[in-house]
Amino acid sequence: MLRNTAKRLMTYTFKASKQTSSFGPSVWLEFSPLAIKYNAINLGQGFPNFEPPKFVKDAMIKTIEVGGFNQYTRSPGHIRLVKALSSVYSPYFGRELNAMTEIMVGVGASESLFSAISSIVNEGDEVILIEPFFDIYVGPILMAGGIPKFVTLKESQESVESSSDKKRSSKHWKINKEELAAAFTDKTKLIILNNPHNPVGKVYSKQELQEIADVVVKHGPNTTVISDEVYEWMTFDGEEHHRFATLPGMWERTITIGSAGKTFSITGWKVGWCIGPSNIIGAIANTHQYIPFSVPTPTQEAVAIALEQPNIKDYFKELSTMYQNKRDNLLNSLTQAGLDPVIPQGTYFIMGDTSSINLKGDQGKDTSITGMGLHLRDWNIARYLTTEYGVTTIPPSAFYCDDHQKIPENFVRFTFCKDDLTLQKAHDNLLKLKK
Repeated sequence: MLRNTAKRLMTYTFKASKQTSSFGPSVWLEFSPLAIKYNAINLGQGFPNFEPPKFVKDAMIKTIEVGGFNQYTRSPGHIRLVKALSSVYSPYFGRELNAMTEIMVGVGASESLFSAISSIVNEGDEVILIEPFFDIYVGPILMAGGIPKFVTLKESQESVESSSDKKRSSKHWKINKEELAAAFTDKTKLIILNNPHNPVGKVYSKQELQEIADVVVKHGPNTTVISDEVYEWMTFDGEEHHRFATLPGMWERTITIGSAGKTFSITGWKVGWCIGPSNIIGAIANTHQYIPFSVPTPTQEAVAIALEQPNIKDYFKELSTMYQNKRDNLLNSLTQAGLDPVIPQGTYFIMGDTSSINLKGDQGKDTSITGMGLHLRDWNIARYLTTEYGVTTIPPSAFYCDDHQKIPENFVRFTFCKDDLTLQKAHDNLLKLKK
């Protein structure tokens, strides 16, 4: 009997679930370790390397010192936080948001997205993604048995040439309305938008959003919309951020995603939220309770205190100003280095054109940690910049479907959510490209 038991134990083989068996290492597992290995300046991954504002840190200190926030809180969101979110966001949505039924707090925007997608998508349902898209969207779609469909945001050279300054800008990246309409079928259950857009930095105009809404109404009568707006406060040069849910007829079908991590430079606190109609938020909250159950109480309390500051709108403007200055600094560096940048209207990312760089032999391939992307120019350029020039970037083909990975081959993505010393060091390293 013991022999048979030992035999059964020896023949055990683990097999990943059907839902996750296609997952492999992500782009982050290549470039973050590579940056560490070569002591490179990491302008790849989008997390600030500076402290959050003092009033945000003070809010956490107060939370800990007062005490009483060490146990589970309300699953759909700490009451003080959802009330603070309602107070801040109701004017922007043009309606009084019900804190208890129209807002749900998740473990960052990531879990908020996961719970939302899991609550909407059935096996065989189709989900439209606008590429380049943040790679985290795909996982929950596949785990739900959904089928991603892709519509590509493309740079319009005609738009660039007809502009007064002839400069490349994210505003010149356009969605083809006919391609978007053609992506809809009777199986389309969801479309995910990202505005402001990562990695391009596009801030959609109200007209562009209305055109998308018109296509949704005409071709996807039962299609839900997720509008990922985590970079909402980071718009530049007077650009206005328009909320998709405020368009006529869109509130009833739209889930808006927000993030304290992006807003307050506290990505490690992992506090995000969904805002939408009560029937949809209720379904998401029911899903959420079986994933993390609740978000850490101390971080929710602290974020609530931060949002309650009487001058919070002034802070949002200061955040935009700070990041516009950082953007302009990095734009200057990329321009001087010959990496013709696409000027972003928002977010804290810039796409740089690497057409001026010529790789030889195995440059960019022989330093790979994971063996990923060896056939893709943007991956090899990103590795080359890391190992030879000490600046780490991200290849944007990681944000495209397999069939379209060659589209962004001449671009890499830089982030400027770093302190000024880091950006200066990156500037000095990048200028070596001109020597």
